[in-house]
Amino acid sequence: MATRADVLLRIAGAATPALLGFLGVILLASPVRLLGGALPTPVIPLIIIYFWSLYSPGHLPAASVFLMGLLHDLLTGGPIGLWPTVYLVMQQIAISQQAYFLGRELRVVSIGFAVACLVVSLILWLAMSLLSATLLPPGGLLWQMLVTALCFPLFAMAFGRLHRRVVIEV
Repeated sequence: MATRADVLLRIAGAATPALLGFLGVILLASPVRLLGGALPTPVIPLIIIYFWSLYSPGHLPAASVFLMGLLHDLLTGGPIGLWPTVYLVMQQIAISQQAYFLGRELRVVSIGFAVACLVVSLILWLAMSLLSATLLPPGGLLWQMLVTALCFPLFAMAFGRLHRRVVIEV
C-alpha cells in the first residue's frame, strides 16, 4: 500500500513536465535577456513541449500545453490563441514523430527539433503577417528559433536525467 508521501511523489513526478512548461513561459515573458540582449531569448517552452511530448507524452496533456500558450499570450500581450496554436502544433509534431526519434542519438533528435522550430516559425510569421496586414521581416524570428534549436541539446540532456530520476522512477 502506498504511503501519502509516495502518492505525493508520484503526483509531483507526473506534474513535472507541465510545471516546467509554465516556468518556461514565465522565464520567456520576463525582462531578463541573454548577454544583455545580444542574443535572442530561446523559446524554452518549445523545447519543453517537444522533449516531453516525445519522451513522455502522457505527462504533458494537450490541455496543459494549451494553457501554457494562453499564459504566454496573456503575459506578452500577443493575440489570444497564437501561442496555444503554436505550442499545440509543436506537441503534435513531436508526438507524430515519436516512433522515429525514440532511441535515436541526441543529434538526430536535435535536427528533428530544428525542423519543428522552422515549421512553427513559419506559422508564427504567417499569423503575425496576416494580423498586421503586411509581410513582416522573418529575420528576427528565425534568429530566435536558431538560438532555441541550438539550446535544445543542453536542455534535452538535463531533461533526460530528470525524466529518468523523477518521472520514471517515481
